[in-house]
Amino acid sequence: MTHIILTSLLLNLLGPASTAPLSTSTIPIPSGFTRVLFQDDFSLLTPSSLPLPSKWAIDTGTSYPNGPSHWGTNEVQSYTSSPSNIAVTHQGTLQITPLLSPDGTTWTSARIESVPAHDFVCQPGQRLRMEASIRVGSAPADSQMGIWPAFWSLGAGYRGHYSSWPGVGEIDILETINGAEKAWQTVHCGSVSGGPCHETDGISGTAALSRGDWHTVAAEIDRTNEGGDWTGERISWFVDGVRTNSVTGAEVGEEEAWSSLAGTPRFLLLNVACGGSFPDAVAKTKTPTTQTAGGQGASMEVRYVAVFAT
Repeated sequence: MTHIILTSLLLNLLGPASTAPLSTSTIPIPSGFTRVLFQDDFSLLTPSSLPLPSKWAIDTGTSYPNGPSHWGTNEVQSYTSSPSNIAVTHQGTLQITPLLSPDGTTWTSARIESVPAHDFVCQPGQRLRMEASIRVGSAPADSQMGIWPAFWSLGAGYRGHYSSWPGVGEIDILETINGAEKAWQTVHCGSVSGGPCHETDGISGTAALSRGDWHTVAAEIDRTNEGGDWTGERISWFVDGVRTNSVTGAEVGEEEAWSSLAGTPRFLLLNVACGGSFPDAVAKTKTPTTQTAGGQGASMEVRYVAVFAT
């Protein structure tokens, strides 16, 4: 059974009022959860507008200020705030679209992250769920080589300390690459090489994910573990309500590393990268390739994003 949040943008307790038309939107609250720590339903915004700055910062360029080049992953695109790369659609969704320049030399796309005012944390004895309704592009796989949509979370300590990865803890709720009908669900933690999360690969699992269809994707931190310690805490991933993967504190095996994933403040990110070490490794070639097209068929569309807690 689900409950429904009824929100009015002018009375939104999670952010200041905007100039969007007065309306209501609905986001389902999963069974067992009672609190909403963060939510955004883009359907109330004017078509072609950008996401609310009271909730989202738009990352631009090829790195954070003084951060690792190419966002630390060897991505080739430059992120922009152009409505051609990121905008609310006429259907009331947020769409991120990777584009190749007319001369075929430059890729652009978009990346956003939730602002510090909306950081969240899973408290001891509680459960926390990061969730979104997402649809990824259904263009043929050979035209999506190197296209890398993602919905993920980083520890808030990463802001301004861009050499702190993966020690700050990363939870990849959804990554998909190269047009594959597959979702990768991963945690990164500990040290840059090896360590408790086996970097740089991380601890990862996969799940089936059809393209061109809407999916509810989520990662849930469970710190209930009554009578136990951190080793019995768990992070689980879900696609359309089905548990697909999980990892426990015991599997990570290092308390500080586990705390960076399960017990420290976090923020959310949405982006579509182009190229990078991950898609290159899976494709066994440099991406994007000459066949990679970008455009709407390679985009990521988001109906809502929310964080729930018990």
